[in-house]
Amino acid sequence: MTFKYFDRPEIFTGLRDGLTTCDTCGQEKLCFDAEAFLGGEDISSICPECLASGQLRERDIFTCHGDITELKRQLKNLNPSLTKLQIDDIANQKTIELEKTTPHLVTWQDWNWPCADGDYCKFIGYGSRALYSSLATKTTGEELFKNSFYYNLKDDSDIDYLWQDILPVKEVKDYNDSNELATLFYTFKSLNSDTIITIWDSN
Repeated sequence: MTFKYFDRPEIFTGLRDGLTTCDTCGQEKLCFDAEAFLGGEDISSICPECLASGQLRERDIFTCHGDITELKRQLKNLNPSLTKLQIDDIANQKTIELEKTTPHLVTWQDWNWPCADGDYCKFIGYGSRALYSSLATKTTGEELFKNSFYYNLKDDSDIDYLWQDILPVKEVKDYNDSNELATLFYTFKSLNSDTIITIWDSN
């Protein structure tokens, strides 16, 4: 199951327990729960194939909200010769792709999907000391964690305390594991570099 902006959604967000009718293709399949999707339309279930192929593009339904303001800023810095209209067009295309073809990430709070290096990032798992240590190639897991906080969280987060007392030591293997925690660290990776981005929230 391959999605550009979401690694292994069958593990990290899960599918419905049994076969259900996909509200886009009408077939009985293992589907994502679509009841928490955003927008002006409501559907109950969508199969991975329909979601990945863009069946939501013409509907008023979104699975998330991208941080389009930050994306435009990054694109402008990376492409100073492009006009505002060109930047807006690129950002809008990437945002539609993210919001219409990405599985829904279940979170405690509402926040915008992060971006890095001129594109939205891929969600790769729930943060733990084990995960950050495995991702650290040029530094320690602790340093990687502390340097990975998204720009809008750095000033309001006690990052030393979060590492020492809150971040799980062991791997958070799947969505069921995440349900056992009152604070979650959502770990993202840039599509264009080894940059890791962390967003966290609590129930």
